[in-house]
Amino acid sequence: MNNTRRPLDPRICPVAIDANALDCDGSARDNLVDRLLGLSSAGTINLIVPKRVREEIQNARTPPHVQEAALTKLFTIPVGLNSDEQRRKRIIEQELQGNARPGKHMADADHLFEAVKYGGYFITHDRRILTRAGRLGEIVPPSLTVVTLVDFLAIFDDYAARDAK
Repeated sequence: MNNTRRPLDPRICPVAIDANALDCDGSARDNLVDRLLGLSSAGTINLIVPKRVREEIQNARTPPHVQEAALTKLFTIPVGLNSDEQRRKRIIEQELQGNARPGKHMADADHLFEAVKYGGYFITHDRRILTRAGRLGEIVPPSLTVVTLVDFLAIFDDYAARDAK
């Protein structure tokens, strides 16, 4: 998480999610997933699912609890990109590809691009996205914070605590 600036209040901006943000594994993390979904159900936060994440979630191998949770959320749809958006998406694709086989991380780049375009947060557990998003300063605006679920909930709690005072 980038600590040089204060992220936006997660209650007033869209929160894009990667499918892995909803993964349950029988650990304490399951409670965090339940809490995130509870905040969404209560209308406290606005979860959105990037179009390519939605496509991945519709795969038969995706756990039913992830499908059930994500497929009911707002989602982005494919739209044409203007020349600046095409340029920005290419830069994201190049950064996330790194030394990997060409095309291997195209879906991840699409997820991040959609979050840049529509979200204030992108919750993911993808290490490649988490470590490389910070290198995209020109492309990823300061209004977008790329975080893990734990970090997102900590930011949420900080805002809630400030309001409670």
